[in-house]
Amino acid sequence: MITIRTAEPRDADAAVDVLRRSITELCRVDHQNDAAALAGWLANKTPQNFLAWLASKNNLCMVAEEGACLMGVGMIGRNGRIHLLYLSPGAQRRGIGKAIYLAMERQAQTWGLQKLSTESTTAACAFYERMGFTRAGAAVPGLGVTLSLPYEKTL
Repeated sequence: MITIRTAEPRDADAAVDVLRRSITELCRVDHQNDAAALAGWLANKTPQNFLAWLASKNNLCMVAEEGACLMGVGMIGRNGRIHLLYLSPGAQRRGIGKAIYLAMERQAQTWGLQKLSTESTTAACAFYERMGFTRAGAAVPGLGVTLSLPYEKTL
């Protein structure tokens, strides 16, 4: 059974592992195994930064847990920006990403937000479109060979 809950400091190492493995293994279409792009993308995915993200009153970080395993991580800002939504390799297409996203959307509504935004990877575009997001502009250069694709959703 999958449980979605607010992330806690004790989750830092496991959450960072999910982020780093997801980017490395599931986002290959984006980083194309380009060492510089991958290094740049992973640079801030550290336990120390994760703890700082948790400590910020401007963010809410959610995790998906199955038993004792962390399967996904999401983070939304009080400004409606989805900063993170990554799944552990092998956790895709099980409804875990959707469950994390819906928990973040409920929080956004609690905050009284009218709109959500994100910059998607190529690998995640279809997911965001299934969640009701629409493209909000042209792709912009990301790290190295990567592109960021802006998306928005009106709540």
